[in-house]
Amino acid sequence: MSCWIRLGIEPTKDSDAIRGAYRARLPQHHPETDPQGFQALREAYEVALRFAREEDLEADDLPGADEPSVAQRLLTAFDALLQDSTRRFDPPSWQAFNLELDQLSLEALDELCWPLLRLLLDAGPISHACAHLLAQRIGWASRMMDLAFENARQVDEFLQRIDAPDPFDTSLMNRWPVAAQLETLWYVRTLDHLYDHESLDDYRYFASLHTCVVLPADERLLHRIVVQFSQAGIGSKTFLELVSEQHRLAPQNVDWLYLLACQRSALGLEELALQAWVQLWQEYRHPKAATWLLELCARLQPQRLPLLIQAFDRLENFRDWSHDLADVTQEYGSPSQRPETLTRWFNARQLGLQGIADAFVEWRINGDELPLLAWLIDASDDPRLQVLYQHAWALHRGDVALLRRVMDAPSSPDVLDELVLQGFKYQADQLICWLTQAPIPLALNAFLGSQSAQPIIAPELLKGEPLDLSLLWMRRLRSYDARALARLDDAFELGTRGAALGGLAVQAQLAEQGLLLPAIDAQLEVWEWHRQALYLLATLEYPSLWLAAKSAACVESMNIVREHPLARLQPLLCRLNREQGDLSGLLGWLQAEDPVHAMLVRQLFGVQEALDSARLLSNDRLLECLRSDLHAFNDDLLGRMLLGSVLYHDPLIDAQQRRYLLDRITEITNPQDWFDGFRHGLIKGEPPRPPRQTLVEDEGIDSDAFYLALDVLKGLVRYGSAGVPRQKVLLRMQRAKDNPAHGLGLRFAFSALLSWSERLLLAKADSRPVPAGAFWRLGTRLGRGAFIGQVLGTVLAAPVVALLSGESTSGIAVLLLGIVFLLGATLRRLHDIGRGIPTLLVLGCLSPFFPFLPLVLFAFPGDKLPNRYGVPLDSAGEEALPGGLQAALRQLEGYRRS
Repeated sequence: MSCWIRLGIEPTKDSDAIRGAYRARLPQHHPETDPQGFQALREAYEVALRFAREEDLEADDLPGADEPSVAQRLLTAFDALLQDSTRRFDPPSWQAFNLELDQLSLEALDELCWPLLRLLLDAGPISHACAHLLAQRIGWASRMMDLAFENARQVDEFLQRIDAPDPFDTSLMNRWPVAAQLETLWYVRTLDHLYDHESLDDYRYFASLHTCVVLPADERLLHRIVVQFSQAGIGSKTFLELVSEQHRLAPQNVDWLYLLACQRSALGLEELALQAWVQLWQEYRHPKAATWLLELCARLQPQRLPLLIQAFDRLENFRDWSHDLADVTQEYGSPSQRPETLTRWFNARQLGLQGIADAFVEWRINGDELPLLAWLIDASDDPRLQVLYQHAWALHRGDVALLRRVMDAPSSPDVLDELVLQGFKYQADQLICWLTQAPIPLALNAFLGSQSAQPIIAPELLKGEPLDLSLLWMRRLRSYDARALARLDDAFELGTRGAALGGLAVQAQLAEQGLLLPAIDAQLEVWEWHRQALYLLATLEYPSLWLAAKSAACVESMNIVREHPLARLQPLLCRLNREQGDLSGLLGWLQAEDPVHAMLVRQLFGVQEALDSARLLSNDRLLECLRSDLHAFNDDLLGRMLLGSVLYHDPLIDAQQRRYLLDRITEITNPQDWFDGFRHGLIKGEPPRPPRQTLVEDEGIDSDAFYLALDVLKGLVRYGSAGVPRQKVLLRMQRAKDNPAHGLGLRFAFSALLSWSERLLLAKADSRPVPAGAFWRLGTRLGRGAFIGQVLGTVLAAPVVALLSGESTSGIAVLLLGIVFLLGATLRRLHDIGRGIPTLLVLGCLSPFFPFLPLVLFAFPGDKLPNRYGVPLDSAGEEALPGGLQAALRQLEGYRRS
């Protein structure tokens, strides 16, 4: 028989051997993982047992056989119960069997106790309710001491298993075929197991497998499967209809609304799902609603995702603080965020958001506010989105006035935007309450508004959690008077807090100079006030980063009152924007006399900033830069000596500064023979040239550039304003100064020489160019065109006038006057190209041998920049070096290259 093959044993009448074989094979065909194999094994087991019983019955029918005992009869009846599909899962049938057991004596019941359990253990999938009836009747749990340890463990696990309720009313399967009964029970129990103990992904995978299973008409089971499928995100039109009807009958039941939202989402009915999820959030603050809405926003409108995260960050609206400033209740209702909000920020960062959304997320994670401010105050392509982010920023940094702007924001027709606004208004109302009613803000306001000359701040505010809350209060941007800022600085040492207070330390520094942010009034829109204040504070606190941002150009669109500290910077910033298209290189334009400029200079001051300045720094500022970071020049000691010498000989430097520079020059030593003479020459202003080989090989210095700097220095020291280099030399100096291959000291030396030359040129230049006809002004310049005209006119007119004079004496005098006039015009022409009397003498000496040599002056163009003899002839009405010498040289260099 095939049953013996399935069981893996030889045909036998031994029931125990059959049960042992069945148990050995049972783990290989678990009813939940291999229902078909289990069913085949079960059928083989039942056939084998039936064969053994038939043999026993035949033996009992033989003459002389005893009648079956009561215990054997009940075992047979129980086995028949298990084999009967109409009674196997029917609790009344099992109850009827229990009634038969009630008729037995205790001895007979004891005899049946373990055989019945063995049959039950071998029965496969059964109804827990039915098995539990039998277990209670016989009391297996109280008889565990009679079993061996291994058997007791198996029995105990079995009894615990049947204590759990059935997944449905199993009596509903009484009329079903055995295969359908087993399949349904296995399938439903598997669903429950996966839902309770495994991930929803595993549940979703199993439930999505194609199968055909009969489910009993059990409402409890149906409701549970609907819940499971909905939670796992498995959609079903049948379930949707069922859930919709239940929600219609009980619209206030949040569970049915939640299931309705899940089914709509699973079926892709996004608009309808959105309505349900929004209702779940607005009416019940359902956490799953927040999760779904955030996922929808990330998919459809990612730029609004940070706004929605912020809007969902709802804390308890606490309004009952203790009067004790150190009480733990002080932190309730204060600015903070929920733990899941921080997780949402990190999740949003992984999405690769762009623009203002990315800047806001980074601000919330690492506190870098500057990029966000650039997006908030500059003109935007999406003003509505920008306003929402302004509201979001206000929740963390705005005072009552700005928070009221959030409260007054109009509703939006967009569902997500309206959700954002609702969340923002809830938070703004909570924050206004904290700022106006909480004990710590009230204590701070009382401290600042006290009329006492030396008010005493509550000591509780200077430590622990109250101190943190006080700093949060101060972080909110508002205007203060000078007295309030001084009191805050004395109490909290604002300068030691770094950037944590959002520019409050900068306000205190401005107040020391008599400069305050104006109060917010009705004439200026509240956000415009914050826009101007933020621009000023960002400029003074992070100038290098802020001025390099594209948004810095928005200062031109601001209507700033004269009393505002930013008004002292606006004209200069606007000028740089117009002239060079950005605000880089601002340092050289700042005036140290202005307190706002001076604060900005202190922030921008540095070695690299000095080199990058669009305008040359004065030599006293270069000296400050040298003193502030002397070690930066250690890699170019000869260049540093040269720089010190240039500054030492500049008349702008005072005696005390000269002593410092002299110490810096003399502290550098070198054992080579040429060095002492070189150092002594630097101090005298007549430095000799170091050996070229030493400069190139030992020091790694470009000897031509170094010699150029030495020559210019000697000329300036020896001749003063007359020693200002020509335009060609100035261009070479500018190229050397801008060349990053040169050492830092050498580049600074060229910067100092150019700054010195610029000062001399501006002091020499007249406000207007001298007319070409002013021939008697020999120290001025004459353009090439005017020179050609004067030469040709003199050459043609002088002989004619001499002939017409009629006398030799007068004719000679006219010719001599013509020659003098030509010499004056030639000298003025030489001045236009940066030359002087020495070149005129050279031309005069060579002219007898090369009569037409002076005509070369017709070909040379004049200097386009002011030189030591004045400004160009075509610069009438223009400012001399309007952008500074460096800007002019760079422009001229760019023109030549083009």
